[in-house]
Amino acid sequence: MKLLYSFLKDMRLSFKSFYIYIEIGFALIFVAIMLFVVPENIRPQVTVYAHIDLPESYLSAAEGALSKEGYDITMLSSREEVESEIASHRSSVGLVVSPEGGKIVYDYILQGYESEKFKNVIKASIEGTFVKMAPGFQDVTSVTTIEGDIEKLSTRLNMLPVFLGLNAAFMGLFIIAAYIFLDKEEGTIKAFAVTPAKVWHYLASKMGVMLVTGLLSGLIATVFIAGGKAHYFHLIMLIISLNAFGSALGLFIASFFDTMTKAMGWLYVSIIILAFAAVSYYMPAFSPLVIRILPSYPMLFAFRETLHEVVDLGYVYANVGGFAAAAVVFFLLSNYRFKKTLTV
Repeated sequence: MKLLYSFLKDMRLSFKSFYIYIEIGFALIFVAIMLFVVPENIRPQVTVYAHIDLPESYLSAAEGALSKEGYDITMLSSREEVESEIASHRSSVGLVVSPEGGKIVYDYILQGYESEKFKNVIKASIEGTFVKMAPGFQDVTSVTTIEGDIEKLSTRLNMLPVFLGLNAAFMGLFIIAAYIFLDKEEGTIKAFAVTPAKVWHYLASKMGVMLVTGLLSGLIATVFIAGGKAHYFHLIMLIISLNAFGSALGLFIASFFDTMTKAMGWLYVSIIILAFAAVSYYMPAFSPLVIRILPSYPMLFAFRETLHEVVDLGYVYANVGGFAAAAVVFFLLSNYRFKKTLTV
């Protein structure tokens, strides 16, 4: 009963402060950006200005190959026109293909900032297409996909796990610490120390407030962006465990300081380090050990699983259990620390 009373009191007080409205407002801003600014699917549009001095069949094949890769190809009648167009359009590239000495010569005219991956893609698209048109060509290439047929999410859905991780889980790290220091400044903690209530009641009620706001903001974003595509039960279990982990970690960090100013640096550093996992989330090929060991790394992929039609329940609930266990550990450490520093 004491825990419930403390939780309800903190919930009433939270609606009088601005922290809860920051988190909900952040969720609504994210939804607005996703729905009205970010396209459902983002595909890079690069214009290729080309002069191909070959039979008509080669022109059609080149257009088909580049279009398949997402490039917009414009055919021109001379190399001079190609160079003139790419000089006027800095986001375009040029291609000149012509016969020379019984061979086909490929001349790629680039701006200079293109990545090696881009160069390889455009070369493979054109040269591979023309090779297939050679008399007697047989394609003996075989492709083996290690992870099977992975479902591709839309751009909006692919960005949702990052928001859920940073907002629903780790914004709590910062806000719960703000609540603690606000209580210290107002003398609430000193008054609490002389009551018969337990320290863990006080800490658990704060975590309860963060859980409610984390669930609210996370579900607002998911409902508007994912609609009925998300698996909400699994998603809610993830949010609960991850929110508990982030809140308990915030309590633990706050236990070492007596003002928000002193703790600010450590809180921001923690959030920034955890946010590094988003780099590997968007670029899976870059996933060094130093990023894979961050708790936010599996968290992002677990959130993404709840948006797939077929969910890897083993992976999702391994994260739920792992983060719940970590939350318990940090909560016990925080409780131990606050028993010593509650009157500071």
